[in-house]
Amino acid sequence: MNDEATRDAPENAPENAPDEILRCTLGDGAARLVAVTATEVAREAIRRHGATGAAAVALARGLTSGLLLATLTKDDERVTLQLLGDGPLGGITVDATSGGTARGYVKDPTVPLDEPSDDEAARPSLTPSMGRNGLVSVARDLGLRQSFRGQTELVSGEIDEDCEHYLTQSEQIESALRCETILAADGTLVSAAGLLVQAMPGGRGVRAVLAARAHLGDGALLRALVAAPRGDAAGLVTRTLADRGFGEATGALSVLETRPVRFHCPCTRDRAAASLTLLGAAELASMIIEDGRAEVACNFCRARHDFSAAELEMMRRELERPIGPPS
Repeated sequence: MNDEATRDAPENAPENAPDEILRCTLGDGAARLVAVTATEVAREAIRRHGATGAAAVALARGLTSGLLLATLTKDDERVTLQLLGDGPLGGITVDATSGGTARGYVKDPTVPLDEPSDDEAARPSLTPSMGRNGLVSVARDLGLRQSFRGQTELVSGEIDEDCEHYLTQSEQIESALRCETILAADGTLVSAAGLLVQAMPGGRGVRAVLAARAHLGDGALLRALVAAPRGDAAGLVTRTLADRGFGEATGALSVLETRPVRFHCPCTRDRAAASLTLLGAAELASMIIEDGRAEVACNFCRARHDFSAAELEMMRRELERPIGPPS
């Protein structure tokens, strides 16, 4: 199975700009702005999981949020974002990297939207599906044995609002984060994108963050997506800043870099075999006797790896092989 996102838009649809991350500064470095377009990434995750309705929106918002969270350092960074709620959706898990890769899954991919709308300018609500009670957990792997874990309670169940609350409360970074998703009347994903504005150390950027929080909460990002749902990240930022004079409150924009974004799952048959060996020789023997086979399925990409009784026996014998003295 190909790990990269498929690009199978309808033939009559306009060409879609590639998914990307755009990193910028505002107001002479007082604040940072990150924009992510994640339409194709979200489409691939939705396709692999057969997600519909609220589950499709949750995947799109979750993947976009994860990509935004994985841009806090200039070094290689991997972020695992998990939101667990008391609604029927159950929760969502996203794995994203600063290199622009992302994957994710929801507990129940069949949960419908509580109030589906034909109006593209209407923001789909995830609160009835995610619930209001639960947890947001973020694990950051910065490499070189550096890691960070944080956790906050859900505040709304809308995913992006909960991630904004997490950044402000757990990581103590004044932040404005918004992710928007447009669904067509038939439920297919039209567009997914997100913006993150954060104050830099020193406090000068707080004004820009507060302005961004109010402006994005007023639907600026959604309006920009409706105006050009298949545009690039730079155009998304330009339209959002220009809307209702928002740029006047945030200061001059300076672009730092642009990175491509793609769906990617690193699961392989070798990794699946390694996970089986962790069960131990006794459990492998039980599988051989009772089932005569084993199957390992990846939660993130739905790839399945089958192992025969003969292969399981080879693993079992390898585990039971005596370890000789050190040379």
